[in-house]
Order: sequence, then C-alpha cells, then structure tokens
Amino acid sequence: MTQKSVEAAAERFQAAGLGQVSWEEALDGLAAVTGSTGAQLIGLGSEATVPFNVMTGVPPETGRDFLVAGGGDPAINSRVRIGMRAAELEVLDESAFTTATDMRLSPEYADWIRTYDMHHTCLTNLVKEPERNAGLALLRSEQQGNVSSEQKRAFALLAAHARGAVRTQMALEAQGAQLLAGALEAVRATAFFCDAGGRVRGMTASAEALLTDGDVLRLRKGRLTTACEADRHGLELALAAALTGGPPAYAVAARRLHGDERLFIEAAPLPSSSAPGFGPRALIIVHGPSGDEKRVAVAAGSLYGLSASEAAIAAQLAAGRSPAAIAHERRVSLGTVRTQVRRIYEKVGVASQLELAARMPKL
Repeated sequence: MTQKSVEAAAERFQAAGLGQVSWEEALDGLAAVTGSTGAQLIGLGSEATVPFNVMTGVPPETGRDFLVAGGGDPAINSRVRIGMRAAELEVLDESAFTTATDMRLSPEYADWIRTYDMHHTCLTNLVKEPERNAGLALLRSEQQGNVSSEQKRAFALLAAHARGAVRTQMALEAQGAQLLAGALEAVRATAFFCDAGGRVRGMTASAEALLTDGDVLRLRKGRLTTACEADRHGLELALAAALTGGPPAYAVAARRLHGDERLFIEAAPLPSSSAPGFGPRALIIVHGPSGDEKRVAVAAGSLYGLSASEAAIAAQLAAGRSPAAIAHERRVSLGTVRTQVRRIYEKVGVASQLELAARMPKL
C-alpha cells in the first residue's frame, strides 16, 4: 500500500459520486488498498429493507444470497445491528461483532458466510438518518483475517471520501426528483414517487389532495394502498414490477368506497443509472375518468381513427363502465360490444381497459 494508491482510490470515490466512474470501480480500489477480497456499499432502510447492496470481488449471486439469508436484518447479523449504532465514520473491525454467535443462531446466515468466505469485515456508517443508513465495508476471507492497524487507517481515510461521494449523489438524486415533480405539477398530474422499498417519498399537490380525501388511496406504513381491499393486490403487484425495472404496468381501476367512479392507476420505473441510491425508483400515476364523454369521443376518434360508435364506446370504457353496462345502455348485445372493444384495442394499441383509459384524451 502506497500513498499514491490511496490517493488514486480516493479520486475514484469522488468520481463515483458524480457518476463519472462506477461505484464498483471505486470499491475495487478500496479493496486493493486494504488487501481485501472485495468491498461493499450498502443501504439499510427501516424494517430491515436494503435499498441497494453493491459488492465487489465476489460472485454476482453473493448479494442476492446475502438478502435471502437475512443478512440485512439486525436481528440476525450483528455486523448490521452493532454497525448501525456506530457514529458516522466510526470504524469497527471484526472484533466488535458476534459473528460466531450469529452463525450458531442462524444456519442460513452461517451457510452464506462459509459459502462466500465472508469471515471478517471492517465497516463504518457513511450516512445516518432516521429512516436510512449508508454503510461501507471490507469483505475479507478467513485466511486474510481481521484488518491490520495500517489497513484500518487506510479504510478510515477512504471512508471519508466515500461519505462525501454518497452525499453528492444523494443531493443530485434529490435535485432530479424535484425537477420531475415540478414537471408533473405543471401538467397537473396526480403522481407519487416511491423509493426502492415501496415507500412514498414525494407527491404532487393533486396526489396529496387525493390522499387527504382517502376515498380511493391511502398510506399504510408509508406505502400507497387502495381504500378498497379488492383493488389492493393489483397495485402491489404493479409497484413491485416497477421497482424491479419492468415495463410500465396498469395496476388497477381503483374504486371509490363511496360512489361508482373509478380511477386508473399506472406504475412505472423511473430512469436511473446503475449507481446505488435512496432516490425515487418508481412512479405511480393516477388517471382520473375522462371529462365530458362526447368531447372525449370526438378527440379519440380523430386521434386513433375510430368510427363514431367505437369512439363513443372508448369514451365509456375510459369512464370506467364495463362492456356489459355499455351493452345495456346502448341496447345492443354484449357480443357486439366485445367485438367493438377488440377493434378499439387494436386501433389504439392497447391490451386492456386500464391501458385504454390512460391513452384517452383528458379534456
């Protein structure tokens, strides 16, 4: 370990915070300087959630198996439990933890340590806030043993640079979220921003008003849920898909507890780099029923090349009516309406009533 190698590793962390190099590259530099197998940058949220977990020098499945084994749970892992109590930049080595006891009490966690040879560590808190922590750690094998005094000093020095980089990235994430919120406010969108754990971290003014009303959507332990129990599962599935980076999903036609109106909910992943962070990871957009159906029908007919009958039915579907209700109202057979619905879907390029509602003009 040389002064030059330490300085180069510090520069990598500074560049990572600005998105100029990957966090993996910065962590590799830390591992090399300290003679460790790898290094880890981990985010810990409330209720044992792990918003991000970047590990280098180990097989790709190590991080996944870490979570499966309960590694992020303070009740299982003393490195997490004791480490989270430490002050920012307070450095703890393996002597501070009860890993041997942890392994006896949790066979799954013990298997993870043995499988990936994670017998020793050295760690610190980079950021400590009420509902989120960011930590930095060394990944060391049984043969490498605990860190030496010199390695511990190098880790402490580089941790200060890593902390500055994480703070920089958090500031950039917050700025990006504010810009997005402003854009959505400008178009009067009803939108919620959710973090990696599914908790709501921001919302537009109309979204806040919808929550205050409480007749369609509510917050439960910081997470968005529907007032109507029957609609809850669809929203949860769509949000989970969005958080894993899946395509936008039309979650549910959420019913009001009082009244016949339905609101259409869409869940979509937010664009992000491969860098870890606590910023918003998914967007929930609520589409209200279209305005005057005749005006909507005219606009939809022109936009998608629908016949007058198809446009009228499309407007009714967007307002939340079922094909059966439309057939009854128009005094035609249900089969006739279903045939027209299929043609409408083909012309608009959608596969469901929820998608159609989201594509219809809002007048």
